[in-house]
Amino acid sequence: MRGYDPDFIGVHLPPPTFTLELESELVEQGKIFDYPNYSVIQNGHQDKRSPAIVMLNIDQSKYYKVGSGRWKTDPRFSDTYQLDNDYYYKNPWDRGHMARRATAAWGDTESEAQFRSKETYYYTNAVLQHENINKDEWLNVLEEWVKHLDIAKDKKITSMNGPIYGEYDRVIRPSGQPVALVPAGFFKVVCFINKHTNKLDVRAFIMYQDEEAIKDRKGAAKYNNQHYQVTISEIEALTGLQFSSDIYKANPLIACEEHRDSSKNIIRVPERIEVAKADDLVDENTTRETVLDDDIDVYIAAALIDPDGNDRGKEWISVINLGVDDIDLTGWSLCDNSGNKALLDSLTSQTFRPTLVPGESRVFDNIQSSLQLSNKSDVIKLYDNNDQRVDWVNYSAENVKKGQTTLFLSPRDTLK
Repeated sequence: MRGYDPDFIGVHLPPPTFTLELESELVEQGKIFDYPNYSVIQNGHQDKRSPAIVMLNIDQSKYYKVGSGRWKTDPRFSDTYQLDNDYYYKNPWDRGHMARRATAAWGDTESEAQFRSKETYYYTNAVLQHENINKDEWLNVLEEWVKHLDIAKDKKITSMNGPIYGEYDRVIRPSGQPVALVPAGFFKVVCFINKHTNKLDVRAFIMYQDEEAIKDRKGAAKYNNQHYQVTISEIEALTGLQFSSDIYKANPLIACEEHRDSSKNIIRVPERIEVAKADDLVDENTTRETVLDDDIDVYIAAALIDPDGNDRGKEWISVINLGVDDIDLTGWSLCDNSGNKALLDSLTSQTFRPTLVPGESRVFDNIQSSLQLSNKSDVIKLYDNNDQRVDWVNYSAENVKKGQTTLFLSPRDTLK
């Protein structure tokens, strides 16, 4: 069986190595198990029983639209090393493909692609993934970006994916079965030869589904269902995987101070950039957006996204000053995920008052002609008069209730 080919895209990308702690958990010390177009290194720890990493080769020129398959255990593994359907039955946890069916479904013929699609339905290729993530449009944005990436030489891509566990993971225990940990998040490393530069190019991502389990170095909780473009170093620190130096060097995000490039407006390292659409992705030539989220205590507090009756003219967004200084809102603006941006003074039906004193909030209720807030999922951004981002919030369809306000101030669970 032809599994992951480390030379598939034209440069050698070996499977990652492991820290001693991770290696002690792996089935057969990290043996590679092959499937059509992909390979798995399985974590056999009793509390995990999930892939440590799934490595997938993708040929965009050979996609076929094919049907789905039926989930099954892999007979090469003892049941003590893999979860089964009991862990996904009548609960909010879906079988989250690590090698995605749509991108694994390629081959020289339609029947070959169909077979390869069905061969992604092994529990060794699945992790406990919240049902709202599996349905989420932003996840689909990322997967569709990979599927239709148009700068990959020869249309060939390598994708490495897997779960991230934290210190305080949720657990699930089906009747009569041992406990299993629920991953705090997931990583994806996408590798390809850029057809414009003929060099290896890499994009790395993390998406969290449990903000309680992982905190950053400052102790700040991650919002659920939020995507980040990240450094390889961050993924390594969270997983115990150790990627090749070529992958590390080809990732455009900067991990340490000595490599920080002020000409690209890289202010903080290691870099972590929120992603809500393909245009948010950063490459080696991208000048970064100035982000003042941690410096100015003005926040998008709430929004009425789906008013009762006809939406038009009834939506609003509120902004609050939780700092100790007066803030002059002259020249400030709000922006939606489609890139529509409007000055605050044009977004109020009342006389615009530019000064926002500490503790004061302001409602902007004249947004219908300038901003479009999707009832399914969206992002709202707040910018100051120098076009520097002051706040960034996201929401999913699960947060939007007809006629009810959506709150953003406290960490919210976009999976509920």
